[in-house]
Amino acid sequence: MRPRDAWAIGLGMRLLGWQTRVDALTAIPRTFAELVERADCVLIGTVMRVTTAGGAEGEKIYTYVTLEDLDVLKGAVPDPTYVLRVRGGVVATHAEVYPGLPPLEAGGRYILFVQGNFRDLFPVVGLHQGVFRVEWDAARQQEVVRPLQDEAPPRRSAARLPDSQSRSARPEDDVTVEAFVQRIAAHLHTRPSAGPGGAPAPGGTTP
Repeated sequence: MRPRDAWAIGLGMRLLGWQTRVDALTAIPRTFAELVERADCVLIGTVMRVTTAGGAEGEKIYTYVTLEDLDVLKGAVPDPTYVLRVRGGVVATHAEVYPGLPPLEAGGRYILFVQGNFRDLFPVVGLHQGVFRVEWDAARQQEVVRPLQDEAPPRRSAARLPDSQSRSARPEDDVTVEAFVQRIAAHLHTRPSAGPGGAPAPGGTTP
């Protein structure tokens, strides 16, 4: 083998070694009540910037989504900005890809049901189910909420949930932000009170 060919093959192997990719992620279907109950915090925010960096533990890569213009509906956010840490991204020649993670774009305004931030791979309840877009409806002259889960990849399982259950976490089409917030408040008002140990713990790491 010529030295030039050996160098090209070696370079290709190194590049392959620096790419991590897994199969598309799926999530357990969640009702709207579960989104509210499982979330550590629920907030409305505008994505100001999206950055990526390598983790302190070595080869892991994280994407940091910085949100501002916050409206906190559940939980406490002491700062005027909120940073959501998502696993994966691209740093130099190192790519870590998780197909199925919902995209959060700079400039977009979202309602997020956050769970396990700086702990879970994608710290939002139910992946796409816990992400909603806030968009301006020119015809109605008001902001409306649209589910991001319409863009989610289909589940691989052949079993299908009844439509009433699979859509249970979704708001009505183009519901206003005000009505959506009222719906969240209603669930918070009716949820069971905390036990002797304090508030119920979040629902673990399962999306």
